[in-house]
Amino acid sequence: MISKDRLEAALTYLAETDEDCALHRANHARAEFKAKSVKNTVFASLDGSVADRNAKAESSAKYVDAKKEEFVFFFEYEAMKNKRATESIVIDTWRSLNAGRNKGQII
Repeated sequence: MISKDRLEAALTYLAETDEDCALHRANHARAEFKAKSVKNTVFASLDGSVADRNAKAESSAKYVDAKKEEFVFFFEYEAMKNKRATESIVIDTWRSLNAGRNKGQII
């Protein structure tokens, strides 16, 4: 059973995290762009075949650090997105249970 307090908590969380979720998504997109830019900069500064330059660019310390930052932002965004999805399920479940109760189907 989902209590009214739990429903209110879910609604509050969703209402209060719209901008935070968008910020996490923007931070991830920014970090992703930065990582690509770092890789391209390192790649352009190297000599050799494309495959060699690509391998060296992807293993460079600057690129690895940029990817680590990207993964941190990715995790933050995905964690909040998943929590928001869970809260939406709580609300939908409460609606279903409440509709059933109103029709006399659930005791």
